[in-house]
Amino acid sequence: MYTISPASVWLAVAVAALLVWAGRGLTPRERRWAWGLVGLALAVRVMAIVVFFLQTDQDAPLFAALIPDGQSFKLRSLWIRSELLGIPLHPDNTARAFMGYGETGYLYLFAAFQIALGPMPYGIHLLNTTFFITGAIILYRTARPAFGGVPALAGLAVILFLPSLFTWSISALKEPLFFLSTALCLASAVAACRTRAWLHRTVAIAICVGAISMAASLRQPGLFILGGGLMAGLTMRFATWNTRQFVACTVLFLLAGTYAVANPAIRERVMDRLRLSASSHYGYVNTPGNTYKLLDSRFYAYQPHEVQALVLNMTPSEAARFLFRAATSFVSTPLPWNATSPSAVAYIPQQMFWYLLVGLALIGGYVGFWRDPLFTCILLGVIVAGAGAVTLNTGNVGTLIRFRDMVVPLVVWLSGLGGCTVIERLARAEGSQLGLENVAPKGHQTYAAG
Repeated sequence: MYTISPASVWLAVAVAALLVWAGRGLTPRERRWAWGLVGLALAVRVMAIVVFFLQTDQDAPLFAALIPDGQSFKLRSLWIRSELLGIPLHPDNTARAFMGYGETGYLYLFAAFQIALGPMPYGIHLLNTTFFITGAIILYRTARPAFGGVPALAGLAVILFLPSLFTWSISALKEPLFFLSTALCLASAVAACRTRAWLHRTVAIAICVGAISMAASLRQPGLFILGGGLMAGLTMRFATWNTRQFVACTVLFLLAGTYAVANPAIRERVMDRLRLSASSHYGYVNTPGNTYKLLDSRFYAYQPHEVQALVLNMTPSEAARFLFRAATSFVSTPLPWNATSPSAVAYIPQQMFWYLLVGLALIGGYVGFWRDPLFTCILLGVIVAGAGAVTLNTGNVGTLIRFRDMVVPLVVWLSGLGGCTVIERLARAEGSQLGLENVAPKGHQTYAAG
């Protein structure tokens, strides 16, 4: 078995370790639910990968991939492996392996796995599955003491079985590793803030820095999303520590904002950044596929070579409208009634579920702030940073969905808490109407206590 597929054997070892860790410290009932969800998620993913492998043409000149970009990752990582092992390559393949376009740390990591285990162009799907499941369990173990057992299980179930996240988790792309980096960053940051042992705190900080560095090597905005989002979350927690700090930080924020608005140099730097984002957005609008528009209509009335000069003269009011449309598009796009292709129609159920998740996340964010403000603030900081990095720089629906899924798993934990809160309030209202508000079954426990 190891000769046929080393990745399969190591996946089995990793699964056993993950299941033991996932159930550690849980009540018997919670443990059964956690093991059931993780086991079912793994079984479905492995079955999908096996079916995909059996349907591929093994005599084809190129490796098959679930998503077209995955083929490039497979080829380039194999070429990098050959270079590191001294295996001769065609000069064109060497140049393509190390070209700047699409270069990411994921290529070198996967090449390292293939040096240790041998070429595994289809084992990458199992490897990514392991990355994704590990990240989901890390966040589950972090959310459970913060929000409670039932909300944590609800978040775990959504993450494991949401269709788009399921697709990324078994692909050959870098999304699963970015998700694992995000989970490690958040979990280690929470641990560093809560532990009192300096050795544990130092280890947690080192893991957090390593996770941010990995994310930055995977995606250009990775440093801003995790590093900037983490700093924003910790700042938010500091500012809301008590009433005195909240008032002081609010005054400082207003003074800093007033100074920034009155300073021409700062205003111009902000406008330059917005103009650059607008130019990037216009470029995406002209790519194949479904697109959406965020700029004023006059920008789209010109030829592409004329728009660059036009964007340089974008006014502050036009930039403000661009910001507002970008913020709303992060949640609303793609609009269900604009679906024209079969794939867009098939995505409508998940988009409607996404609207529900966002609505419940607003409730969960409020409840979570009173239940565990540290974890809630860190989640909100990374979500806002991720949304800002994504929504201002794209205009293609498919690209938006792919990049938005970087922060969807963080929204899910707030949604799980919000959903449980709504159900609990409805149950209380129903019990109140029946005159049962003071009656509770023996051994009753709320979802907050697990």
